[in-house]
Amino acid sequence: MNCMLNWESPEMNPHTKLIGALLWVALLYFVAWGQEYSRVGLPYFDSKIFTTFSRDNGQQMVRIYVQTLNDNLTFVKTDSGYFADVQIEIYLMNEKTDYAFNRTLKKRIVVQDFEATNARDIPNTISTELPIEPGEYKGTVTLLDRNSGKQISHSTSFRVSTPEETGDLFRVSGILFFSQYKADSTGRIVDFVPELTNSFSTDGKFVYAYFTTYNFSSDEDLEIEYAVTDDRGVVVQRNRYFSSPDSPYMRHFVRLNRYYLNRSQYFLEVSVAQGEHRYRQRAPFRFYWRYVPNTEEELDLAIRQLKYIADDDSVKYFLKRPYDEKRRFFQRFWARQDPNPDTEANELLEEYYRRVKFANENFSATGISGWLTDRGRIYIKFGQPDDIERHPFEAETYPYEVWRYYGLNKVFLFIDRTGFGDYTLHPNYYFVEYE
Repeated sequence: MNCMLNWESPEMNPHTKLIGALLWVALLYFVAWGQEYSRVGLPYFDSKIFTTFSRDNGQQMVRIYVQTLNDNLTFVKTDSGYFADVQIEIYLMNEKTDYAFNRTLKKRIVVQDFEATNARDIPNTISTELPIEPGEYKGTVTLLDRNSGKQISHSTSFRVSTPEETGDLFRVSGILFFSQYKADSTGRIVDFVPELTNSFSTDGKFVYAYFTTYNFSSDEDLEIEYAVTDDRGVVVQRNRYFSSPDSPYMRHFVRLNRYYLNRSQYFLEVSVAQGEHRYRQRAPFRFYWRYVPNTEEELDLAIRQLKYIADDDSVKYFLKRPYDEKRRFFQRFWARQDPNPDTEANELLEEYYRRVKFANENFSATGISGWLTDRGRIYIKFGQPDDIERHPFEAETYPYEVWRYYGLNKVFLFIDRTGFGDYTLHPNYYFVEYE
């Protein structure tokens, strides 16, 4: 047997052992922090502004969704359990008319045991609706963790269509994706938990898309078409049907069979027409794997992403091997890192690639995937910072960020020398990563 087959083993490679141990210490730190406070850090969350309308009269509205995991919040211990208090500020502005709207939401999240304060599998979903006029908008959602005093904001631009685009004959909402839902005794979906990131694991058999229509005509059907295409533009699913005018407001559910979706990235395009008027919209959705990547392309990427905790020569060697050999290497590598082999899940694998996914979504720079950037690397190795000090607009310096890990006694300084969000680690802080 080629000796390189053993390089994947932490016991055989000091570099892998050191980096793997460093990552594991960082993971344990966030799980085991404190008795009174379950964790300290920024309250990361997901949000989505969903364009919709009133089911009573078709008046245009927006529904704002916010989701955060228990693990992202600070819980305080009481005699009866633990609680986290969050406050959400929503601010919408029409970019042409300066119309502004603000709403404040508050929610208390209560759990009974300390383990639940670190849960990452149950999203806390908060939503609110408000009427809105057509136009171009900028929306900002801020979540404040009231127990820690930390807050973080998301900003996005969105558009509310004008009546002229559909001939003032019908309305079409945005698109939501989900996999968790409740059904009645007939199997009809009555409620669901939206997946705000549009990302799903490969475990489930189906993924669902949801949108609504409102037909102002009492005697003409709406023609509904949808198509699913992959990242190469290949159509993998298509359907066409008609929506009766008997009920003006209609909910539409599209079931997407995971069996036919074996790539990572897809797009759902929905087309609604009545007479000569047609309205189209497109939304992306994607899949991530939990145990072993589904395709050789995904497996190669997952092996390359081991560069922060595996020996570089070992990674390069197995990238050149046949698919089955790569797959066995990947499985053996993570089996050796599994903190609890008695359970089906490998918590360390899931956490590592969750961080990779987060880095790609939040730290990608010009032409560089997020996991390859300096901020992405530090986040993957050490996790969510306890504190991020942001300075995006400074008169006499480049924009910069300071990341602090109090429990690990580490501080990192990132500088944006381009002005385009390409933050790089300041040379004076290189050594901190390996201390």
